[in-house]
Amino acid sequence: MLAEDSFSGSPESMSLIQQMSQSLGLLRVAFDSTGEAMLIVDESSAVRWANQQAADLWGGGITLQMVGRPLSALLQFHHLDRSPLGDEEPSHPLQKALIAEGRHSYLIQALSSSGKDSETSRLITRSVSWRLIIQMNQSFVLLIFRDLDPLEKALARQQRFIDNLAHELRTPLAIISGNLHRLKRKEELSDNIHQSLSDATSETQRIATLVDKLLLLSELDTDCRRWKLQTDDLRTFIDQWTDNLDLDLRSCLKVEIVHESDDYQVQIDQDAFCLILDNLLDNSRRFCSSTPSIRIRLVQLKSYVELQFVDDGPGIQNAEQCLAVFDRFTRIEEHRNADMTDGGGLGLPLVKSLMEGMGGSATCFSPQSSPNSSQQGLIVTLRFPRPRPSTGMKKSI
Repeated sequence: MLAEDSFSGSPESMSLIQQMSQSLGLLRVAFDSTGEAMLIVDESSAVRWANQQAADLWGGGITLQMVGRPLSALLQFHHLDRSPLGDEEPSHPLQKALIAEGRHSYLIQALSSSGKDSETSRLITRSVSWRLIIQMNQSFVLLIFRDLDPLEKALARQQRFIDNLAHELRTPLAIISGNLHRLKRKEELSDNIHQSLSDATSETQRIATLVDKLLLLSELDTDCRRWKLQTDDLRTFIDQWTDNLDLDLRSCLKVEIVHESDDYQVQIDQDAFCLILDNLLDNSRRFCSSTPSIRIRLVQLKSYVELQFVDDGPGIQNAEQCLAVFDRFTRIEEHRNADMTDGGGLGLPLVKSLMEGMGGSATCFSPQSSPNSSQQGLIVTLRFPRPRPSTGMKKSI
């Protein structure tokens, strides 16, 4: 005990403690001087640390009043459509941090200490970023909140406009489509008029499909989609999709498993996965001159499961176009199939957005874009993150 007292009072140890205290103080000043509110949340979703900006917003100006309190008692996250976001929903930053770090805009509602005034609290749009931190076998999430810059505000207004426009177009399109179908049933019409009605019906359906894709993209952009994530073998999800296909479409598909004994467990939304494969299949049919031959190849890798969707179409000629096809309204003109209704250039962008919404990624590659390659076709690679081992952080998805 004496030796310990003498050590703690030695000039060297006192100097070290003073330097550490000064460094921590300077670090605190640095965090408090930023224009961003910062919180660190522990495995039980309780606040473990907050800077002064966060305290000014949600802690009455005193950081110690926030420490130890549940995050849900201090603030409420809302989707941009103003619907509340539950703490255990997949779209909540604490849940998304378990998959990958990222950033998105949310409406934030400050709660009073009692929680009774939450209904009257103002909703403020903020950009929120998150990152999972693991220290000493414990998991924490760093949350950073900041105001939207002018460009982000302009993009948010544009997304709301597209969403409102798409909703308004749905009803008149449904009315037009219904009337066209009724007219086509009239037998006294000439062949030319029947053909014109068929063309009008086809174009109306194309516009309706475009509107549906715009609405879905708007939901994904504003993080308003209600994800229903399930954990299962990817082969099971593929079987559920193929069971709903027509027999002629099913006959042109072949599923290849690199190693049958591998673990292909993933966490995905079945509806979103079916939409992804539907769009990839539609893309292959659109650009192949005849019935496509498609291979779905599964590969197990260290941190993700890879699905390769391979067709035998004309593919893409260079690496720049392989990136461009994931931009909205981009179409490769030279390979378009004249026998099919024209697409809107939203299929592959929708695939990418749906994959990113589930924490995965989508890329594409054409063998003929490489020098001296005799192969043709397009390979779209989907990478699904493997379920993260339990870290103790509360997770219900």
